[in-house]
Amino acid sequence: MNFLKKWYTYQKERFPVLTYGLYCFTIVFGTFCYSNCKCGSCIYGEPVEFLKGSYKLLIPMFIVGFLQFLMVRIIDEFKDYEEDCKYRPYRPVPRGLVTLKELKVLFNICAILQIIITYIVNPPSLILLALVWLFFFVMTKGFFIKKILDRHILLEVLLDEFMLPITVIFISSFVCSVTSINLLTLLAMVYVISWLIEISRKVRCKEKEEEGVKTYTAVFGIFKATLLVWLLETILLGIITYIVGFRLYIVLFYALLTIVDILFVSKKTYKLSKCVEYLADFYAMTLLVSLVLLLL
Repeated sequence: MNFLKKWYTYQKERFPVLTYGLYCFTIVFGTFCYSNCKCGSCIYGEPVEFLKGSYKLLIPMFIVGFLQFLMVRIIDEFKDYEEDCKYRPYRPVPRGLVTLKELKVLFNICAILQIIITYIVNPPSLILLALVWLFFFVMTKGFFIKKILDRHILLEVLLDEFMLPITVIFISSFVCSVTSINLLTLLAMVYVISWLIEISRKVRCKEKEEEGVKTYTAVFGIFKATLLVWLLETILLGIITYIVGFRLYIVLFYALLTIVDILFVSKKTYKLSKCVEYLADFYAMTLLVSLVLLLL
């Protein structure tokens, strides 16, 4: 298999560029809009000149954010290697399509690019990049309590999902000093979104469960796992309403999610499990893009 085809196959199976790229862009775009507004470049409810040229910062913000997503995926390949070889030999690394050595080289390239871009755009942000990497390192070590985390799946999610808020703090610094804005509401929003994406992607019907794979439906059962997804969706509805006010399209979307969640609990089919996952993804991205309302 030639070089390009090999990496195309890898991304298709383990890191779909378009999917992750869209998700990453909505996070960056939402962070950009929120930071611009809270930096004083707009007043909610007042029309403003759109972003006053600072939209160009979206490009470097997106690149460093996307690279961070890719680096997380690569680290997961190392963390899960032994388990994948045992239970999921069909994945690209266990079956030999891509080696861990090649992924290590790719990881280092991503890290170097992050440093270069950050230095060019805003050198002080390198301090925050170091904070991201520090958390990244601690996370890969299982926060030095790996045995405890292996027994308590929600505790692991509770800690791991801080990765996204910390990354948001970093990319916010491209727009303005994070000390000059209140990021608390945004950080709460992306933290809950990170939970929602993580939980919903591991909600499965019984026939799709795999040996050795700790899905939330396998651990808690379909009802409790789906209830958790719905609670996260409800919390997000409250947060986005607090930020941008009542929006009918968001409430209608939430109603659709509730109906699908109930149907999945009732019918427990594969198609409905995928609807729960994909709609949760789209809901999260819709809420992030809705932050543009702060600038209109």
